[in-house]
This record gives sequence, C-alpha cells and structure tokens, in this order.
Amino acid sequence: MDVKPGHAPSVLNLFNDFAGGQEWNQGSGVMLQSVQFKNGVTHRVVAWGNPENWGTKQNRTEAEWTAYLEQMNNHRKAANDSSIITSFGFSEGDTQMYQTAKIFELKVYDPAKYKPAFDALVKGIKPILGQRRMGLVQIDAGGVPGATHSVVVYGKDINDLVLLERKIRSSKEFETYLKNRGQVDYIQRYFINVLSRFN
Repeated sequence: MDVKPGHAPSVLNLFNDFAGGQEWNQGSGVMLQSVQFKNGVTHRVVAWGNPENWGTKQNRTEAEWTAYLEQMNNHRKAANDSSIITSFGFSEGDTQMYQTAKIFELKVYDPAKYKPAFDALVKGIKPILGQRRMGLVQIDAGGVPGATHSVVVYGKDINDLVLLERKIRSSKEFETYLKNRGQVDYIQRYFINVLSRFN
C-alpha cells in the first residue's frame, strides 16, 4: 500500500488492533512492514502459513473485515503491487534483533540449478550471517514483471545490510554460487523493516 504522509502511526495502530490478540494456526502469521525504494509502495502486509490450514483459529466476520478495510482506506492508497509466493526456506536466526531486510527480486532461468547453489551459499556463509536470516522464495503470481524468485537477507538496519553484502560478495562461497547458479537477471532491489509481527 501507499500510506499517506503522516498516517503511518494510524496504520500501525489499526493493524495491531485487528491482528493482535489472535490465536494463530501452527506455522501461520502476519507482518506489517515499511518499504523503501519500491516504486510507490510505503508499507505492505505479509501473511504466511500452510494453504491448507493458515490464518487464525477463529475466523473474522465479513463485517469485521469490512470495517477494518474501510478504516485502513482512510490512510492509504492502493499501490497495485501484490503477489503470492512459495517459500523455499529461511535459515534459522533471531527475528527480534534483525528486523530489516534487503530483498533481491530475480529472474531465474534454471531453477533446478539455482536452488542447490543458493542452499550451498547459505550453508557456507553461516559464519558471516551469524543470527541473520536468509531465505529464498518463488513468485507464483503477481510481483514485479519478469521476476520469478526473491532472495531475502535480514540485518539490524540498512547499514548492517550494506556491510553484510560486501562480506558475502567477497567470500569464496559467493564465487562458487555465481559459477553454479545458472543465468540470473536482477530485476529489482528494495528494503523492508518489520513494524509488527504476530504468529
């Protein structure tokens, strides 16, 4: 979404009031994130879980959803940017300390080559990552035109992520990853910051 200037605190309060205090199905959750450097997008909501059993244990009524969306619409404009993704996994880490992420949206030409190369990279750079999480997702629908996958790397803040990326790119493991991943085009890069998380 594109939140109107000065309205971000209201959006956060509405999100917390609506999403907080719920009992979530195992593996499910929702986040509100602020977004930087992504054409016209200032915030986004990310919901995750098993499609067969995701969301909260108690469903919201249609009236509750309508009231929530009407209130949200007072503070935002649609950014015409949504997607459905499949997670291929994230490394373990500290979700409380590291709440800023850089996201690389890619066009992967040979997914069968890319996934093993990515997994080997994450395993090899674990000493560099420490408790920062790193993951790979496949874009099933929506997203920026041309992108098929996204790589997500978490850090403390943007400065931490810039320094982290330099260390990763100068590692031997990254050289191996470049050789083994197949053809890849970088489509877009942007940052997010987790403002609120429930799961």
